[in-house]
Parts: sequence; C-alpha cells; structure tokens
Amino acid sequence: MGLGWGVGYQIFFHFTDLSMGKAQILFWGLFISSWLGSKVLFLITSASADVSLIQNLSFWTGGGFVFYGGLIAALLYIVSLRFFNLSLTQKTIWSLLLALSVGHALGRLGCLLAGCCYGAKTDWPWGVFLHGEHRHPTQLIEAVGLIMLAWLLKTKGPGPKSFVLYFIFYGFLRIGVELLRGDQIRGQWGLFTPSQWISISLIFMGLGLWGESKLKLFKQK
Repeated sequence: MGLGWGVGYQIFFHFTDLSMGKAQILFWGLFISSWLGSKVLFLITSASADVSLIQNLSFWTGGGFVFYGGLIAALLYIVSLRFFNLSLTQKTIWSLLLALSVGHALGRLGCLLAGCCYGAKTDWPWGVFLHGEHRHPTQLIEAVGLIMLAWLLKTKGPGPKSFVLYFIFYGFLRIGVELLRGDQIRGQWGLFTPSQWISISLIFMGLGLWGESKLKLFKQK
C-alpha cells in the first residue's frame, strides 16, 4: 500500500500542471478521503465485518480496504472541489488516473503477498498456492490489467475521454477478476458481488460519457 501510494505520488507530481500548493491539497485530500471511503465500504459489504470495528484504531490504520469505496470517496472529493473554485484540467485528471492505475497495480501485488483477495481453486497451470490450495492468481491478473490500463492512458495522453477509458476498461477487468475470486469476505448482493455491481455502474457511466466532446468536471486545458 505504501509503495503504491509513493509511486502514485511521484507519477502525479511529475505530470500534473497544477501549482505545488494546489497539487498537495488535491493529493492529500484524495489520500484521506479514499482511505476513509475504503474502510466504510468494507464495513458495508464485507460478510465478516463487525460494527464494533469502528471503535478499533487498528482497523482504521491497518488492513481491511475495499478499493471501490476509496474510488467513490475520491470522486466525491474531486466533485466537491468545484465548490471551492478549484477546477481540474484534463492533464491533471489524466495524471491522477495514470498514478491510480500504477499504484493500484502495486497494491494488488501486496494483496498477493498478504494472501488476501485470492482466487477460487483451480487446476489450471497458472494456479498459485494459497491457503492450502492452488488458486487463480486473481491479484496478478488484476495487476497486469492495471498496468495495461496505465499504458493505454500514457499512450493516449491527456484528453476528455480519460474517465471514459478508465471506467470502461477497469469495469470489465474487475468483473472478470471477480468471477475468479474465491474469498467470501466481500459478500454477495443478489446475483453479483458488490464490486461487480459497482463495475457495471462504472461501465454505464463510461458509455454515457462516450459521446461527450468534453467533461464539465474539468477545464479544457
């Protein structure tokens, strides 16, 4: 997690066109909001979550993160910046998504090393031995997919469709990964897991933005 945030920090500050002061406000605001959001969604969705965890300091400072909770909270934080007259440029949004993709990929490698977010049992040659069984390497699959997403974002460069590319690509990636997951901690909402429902929403959001010439969330330049 620390390595992912550290590398993401370097990527964001290398590419952003914000002043140092505004960039710091944006980055650390995202850090705090996404940290809290990931914890809150863990409490909402995880089958083993206990409301008493709210009073446990080790829960807030240790493991137990749900990525989508962090993403939702971060997006809400970005939207709220408009009320403080801090508009983000296309290059800044692009640099955030690029940093997020690479940092998230490193975080998934951490999941593999920690043994969380593991896959279902498999006889396929790519199986990794975790928790007494050979399992789908869901953490590695997602990490590779995120690096591909980062490469696509870097290749296309800043533009109004950065959100579109990220939403659609990661939405489909996560749906596929969830199909191979074997841990039950994330819970089930009807036919799909919470992450699959959110992924479907991301895909529809991306498709809805596909025909837009520009996003009103940030400046043209």
